[in-house]
Amino acid sequence: MGSFFGLIMLPVMIAVPALVLYFVIKFAVKSAIKELKDENML
Repeated sequence: MGSFFGLIMLPVMIAVPALVLYFVIKFAVKSAIKELKDENML
């Protein structure tokens, strides 16, 4: 039973940080583009 739980938890423990990282990068890129547009560099 323990190995089955580990089998389910492993993808979750990989997917959650990856998802958080994706949203952080997405937000950073969006704000960077917005700043560049404000400075008329883009």
